[in-house]
Amino acid sequence: MKTRKLLQIVLAVLGGEMALILFATIAQEVLFDGVSYHASSMFDIIFGGLATFIAAVLAGIVARFIIKNNNNVVPIAISVIIIAEMTYLILTNKTGDPVWFDIMAGGSLVVGIWLGFNYQRFFTPKEKIQVS
Repeated sequence: MKTRKLLQIVLAVLGGEMALILFATIAQEVLFDGVSYHASSMFDIIFGGLATFIAAVLAGIVARFIIKNNNNVVPIAISVIIIAEMTYLILTNKTGDPVWFDIMAGGSLVVGIWLGFNYQRFFTPKEKIQVS
């Protein structure tokens, strides 16, 4: 692998992860003053979760913008970071939320990263199918 390509991958992973941290912090702490299963209202859980999912989609778009090509190493690496963090938080009981709640939160981040990274697939016109 060329050095330039490796550098682009590393920058895309770091940029995507930093964007995820920034956007998720805005979504959870600024817009909703924290989202927790035990302490938040149902409104805050639903819309805070939606805002966090949107933050992940935006972070995926940032990562794709940095690398500019379809290299699945980037969303895989970001997903591994998310899963590792969620595993750590669950095993050390740092969140105080039910395990299923934390798993759903982490899963929505992973799905959001992948959707954002592959956003172009959803907005490019499909080729017309010709019937012979």
